[in-house]
Amino acid sequence: MSASATSNKTLPSSAPVVVIGGGIIGVSTLYHLAKRGVSGAVLVERKQLASGTTWHAAGIVGQLRESGAQTALSKYTARLFTELEGETGQATGYKQNGTLHLALSPIRLEQLLRNHDHAGRMAIESHILSVPELEKTWPLVDYEGVLGGFFVPSNGQVNPLDVTQAMAKGAKQNGALIFENTSATKILTKNGRVTGVETDKGVIATEKVLLAGGMWTSRFAKAHGVTVPLHAAEHFYLVTEPIADLPRTLPCLVIAEERTYWKEDAGKLLIGGFEANGKPWAKDGIPDSFEFDELPFDMDHTEPMLETIFARMPALAEFGIKTFFNGPESFTPDGRPYIGPAPEMPGLFIAAGMNSNGILNSGGIGLTMSEWLIDGYPSRSMSSMLASRAHPFQSNAAYNADRVGEAVGFHYGIHWPGRQIETARGVRRVPLHDRLKAENAVFAERIGWEIPMYYDRSGNGWQDRPSMGEQYWSPLIAEECLAARDAAVFIDQSMYAKLLVQGPDAVRALNKVCGAQMDVAVGTSVYTQFLNPRGGIEADVTVTRTAPQKFLVVTGHPSQIRDRAWIEMHADPAWRFEIFDATSSFSLLTIHGPKSREILSALSTDDFGNEAFPFGAAREIDLAYARVRAIRRSFVGELGYELLMPTEFTAGVYDALISAGRPRGLRHMGMFAMNSCRLEKGFRHFGHDIGEDDTPYETGLGFAVDLRKDDFLGRQVLEAQKARGAVTKFRTVAIEVVGASRADGPYLIHNEPIWSEGELVGHVTSGGWGFRLGKMVGLASLHRGDGVSKDWLERTEFQVQIAGTMYPIKVQLQPFYDPSGALMRG
Repeated sequence: MSASATSNKTLPSSAPVVVIGGGIIGVSTLYHLAKRGVSGAVLVERKQLASGTTWHAAGIVGQLRESGAQTALSKYTARLFTELEGETGQATGYKQNGTLHLALSPIRLEQLLRNHDHAGRMAIESHILSVPELEKTWPLVDYEGVLGGFFVPSNGQVNPLDVTQAMAKGAKQNGALIFENTSATKILTKNGRVTGVETDKGVIATEKVLLAGGMWTSRFAKAHGVTVPLHAAEHFYLVTEPIADLPRTLPCLVIAEERTYWKEDAGKLLIGGFEANGKPWAKDGIPDSFEFDELPFDMDHTEPMLETIFARMPALAEFGIKTFFNGPESFTPDGRPYIGPAPEMPGLFIAAGMNSNGILNSGGIGLTMSEWLIDGYPSRSMSSMLASRAHPFQSNAAYNADRVGEAVGFHYGIHWPGRQIETARGVRRVPLHDRLKAENAVFAERIGWEIPMYYDRSGNGWQDRPSMGEQYWSPLIAEECLAARDAAVFIDQSMYAKLLVQGPDAVRALNKVCGAQMDVAVGTSVYTQFLNPRGGIEADVTVTRTAPQKFLVVTGHPSQIRDRAWIEMHADPAWRFEIFDATSSFSLLTIHGPKSREILSALSTDDFGNEAFPFGAAREIDLAYARVRAIRRSFVGELGYELLMPTEFTAGVYDALISAGRPRGLRHMGMFAMNSCRLEKGFRHFGHDIGEDDTPYETGLGFAVDLRKDDFLGRQVLEAQKARGAVTKFRTVAIEVVGASRADGPYLIHNEPIWSEGELVGHVTSGGWGFRLGKMVGLASLHRGDGVSKDWLERTEFQVQIAGTMYPIKVQLQPFYDPSGALMRG
């Protein structure tokens, strides 16, 4: 689309939606808004459509993603690309050549076998190919060191410029307006809510804005007090001279361990890569004149990648290279996009940070954003990509610039539990960080926090020994888990978010979003979920009533911003309450195990007996020289207590706990061991086992729903589900792999299909070795048209598919460890 095509148009004075940014994400959203009947939606683009990063994208279109919801959207994108030309008359260049992934190591081959299993579950045709089959399918490269391959024939490639133009044409055909060479200069607000967009051509009044500005998004958002962490990095690829007889149907080739991708491009080969340490670009800002710009090709920086490419394909020296290309792409600190409502500004929505996956994400993201803008909620879970997962510190320019080089490398390489982030470390530390370090804690980074994953007295720390099965740290995790069972363990969970909700209407605000009753006695701690209008789970929290008008919400550290926003988003503006983020004000130390009561009693005159301090109770207690809020609860599945205290008392309480606990067998525990224990106990993990598409009744959490309450989110859906009886179509269950061993596996991880009598009946949501049980255990979501009943589970044989092999499993509704809960309540 040229500037002249819109030069004679005048900006409307108002619009139902204004989209800022004319890359493929913004244009796709505009197209989907128009297709849904939103007439007069406006897109403004500072230069020409697709002139930022879209135009030079490789255009590879894959479908298999980490979750079922994201895979469904990627499948939709591929389908849309096949239909756009017929709808609009604009060619897209889309062709389904397929994608071929090679494995150079046993661990990568196992990952591809697991991907093949996952593809089958998602109804995506795929094949595992031997080396001779690979040589026939993609004959141009050297297969030395290759163990096998994974082929998805329905994947493809598209021309990014053409498909953007096709969606723009479709949007205009359905009543949308596009204004090129029109820069958005400011988002206008009143009382914090969006009221319009100021441009260099005038003001457009609107209550809904989508910011899809690609690599410009972060700075523009930051100027408005909104956090969208991303940064531009240079992305390199080369294009060969025309190659005689090069098949136009050649599949895209991906060699993740060498960090390269290869695709046919109009009779030539386009070969690029995502190096382990990329090169940040535009640290001081993107030039105002940037439009279809190329960057200088850095031969020194790309030399290792080029050597790898030429070694894999020696014939390149004969074919010749026509183009050495370098163009910017935007990447985020965790390698995932930011989409959805901006929690800082009601009415503003974000869709940015595609991490070089903008083309393959475009159809699904556009569809999802149109649902958010029209319906208020997307039709599928977008949990891992929510804009509200961003934390304010992540708008720091130096943090994003230092992280982006490593973020480029998130694409490829070997992904495994020991793969650690190395850049921008030490940003957030719990008050006990130095003491835990002195105890040989091995830290991992999570949203800036330095979190102890395990403790290693040898001081070796992380090692580059990738494995999908038993890890080198497994013996250390075993010691921590057995200490929880036999004596006691200490866990520092101070990074968990703590939200104080207080005021005359605090109970109403919480009851609106929570499934459980919040109007409980002071000193009561309630386990509950935040719900959405579909009855799905938006958060997994504990809420403690500390005073008649005061509540303390404790939630996972990734949900700190999201959960506060969820309460505020659904509160009546007339309600009198406030939310104070007390995460940095309080430490959260937890102690678990049969001797935890004895250890606390040694430091306090308070009564920790079962009658005085029952499970779920919350008390203010004396502990050492501090006043501490103690909550009787355990995510480990043992007798346990959560201890909240102002941060300045943390070191003193810790020293006292260790002094009293060590003679009684107290050990430190990290997050790896805690996760193993919660799997044995069947405790759900938000984001893996439960999420926005799951209701409490489907996940075994119906006990946390009180339908006697006044209206709350999702109540009608849950009432109808409850009325149909205890048997639901979907159900979360505990599973055990029969005959599995710690040394040889097979290991449950995530997404493994579950079968019964040749029929797909579910998938694993999380799993791993249970060190207290000595068994391979996990959680799974099963489905059945007639409902997942206890009787069906008991009379049916099940198998789990792991890396292409079927294994028998035990399935039950109750956890395998302490199914009655006697240990926690004893």
